[in-house]
Amino acid sequence: MPHELHPKMRKEECPHNKEMKINTSDKKQCEVCSDKEHLRLCASCGFVGCCESHNAHDTEHFRKTGHPIIKTIHCNYDFTWCYKCEAYLV
Repeated sequence: MPHELHPKMRKEECPHNKEMKINTSDKKQCEVCSDKEHLRLCASCGFVGCCESHNAHDTEHFRKTGHPIIKTIHCNYDFTWCYKCEAYLV
């Protein structure tokens, strides 16, 4: 769930929105550690990583590649996050 301390931005206003190419994945685990919970999908290349509350492979992927936008997948909540804007995209 999006945390209220982080800003929200309309997807159309995010300057990195054009980098969103992938919206779904059939991958069911983190590609690095095989964690199966709280997965994040890189919207640029389709990499699937675990979230900050696990091993933070989603953030590690951003730092290595610069791919700015992740989406939740296979979760009971839904959000899109831009690392560069540090905002949830709505």
